[in-house]
Amino acid sequence: MFPEALLNSPLFGIGLTIIIYCACEFLVHRLELNIIPPVVFACPAIILFLLYVPNVSYQQYKIGADFINFMLGPATIALALPLYRNRKVISANALSITIGILVATLSAIFSVYLLGKTLGASEAVLLSMIPKSVTNPIALEITKTIGGIQPLTAAVVISTGMLGATINHKLLKLLGVKNDIAAGIAIGASSHGIGTSVCAHVSAVQLATGGVSIALTGVATSILIPLLLPFLKTL
Repeated sequence: MFPEALLNSPLFGIGLTIIIYCACEFLVHRLELNIIPPVVFACPAIILFLLYVPNVSYQQYKIGADFINFMLGPATIALALPLYRNRKVISANALSITIGILVATLSAIFSVYLLGKTLGASEAVLLSMIPKSVTNPIALEITKTIGGIQPLTAAVVISTGMLGATINHKLLKLLGVKNDIAAGIAIGASSHGIGTSVCAHVSAVQLATGGVSIALTGVATSILIPLLLPFLKTL
């Protein structure tokens, strides 16, 4: 179906990702599902394509996909722009933001580890899941350091982001949370960049505080997991 030279070129993975993403974005707008980011539909669509299209392997797709994966870092850094534009709001609420991120980070670490242990997950699986709330590049480095399974971490992080992008705002509305700063911190700390991308459709303040939350949650998680791990293993 596809020329061998194309399949083994980075253009295949990059082109396939862009085409499917654009198609999903068109579908989202067509169905007026703007609160759900296109990536929620694009990821399963790419997986189905690789599973059911003959003579196309994941390894061939990954050649180009690695280029897109590399852009996760710069894309996260780009969130600094709305952060800068709303720096006065952020500095005025610095203490609340810091406390919120610290509580969210500790809650994520303990809840995932204890729930996983209660359900009988192995130590390797537990170590792979506890960085689930931070962006993928940071989560993968944490997992590598503590001895987890990196592919499992990547899957859990992406799933967390997609779930958050789908339900975060509905859940906040249900709980009566109307403050954009509180919403941004909660979303950034729980579902990193994928979840925070939805904030762009809501307000600039929410997007900015979500960006702060992603960065500080990444730092806090990187520091706290190695420190808390000996204690967690005794539980």
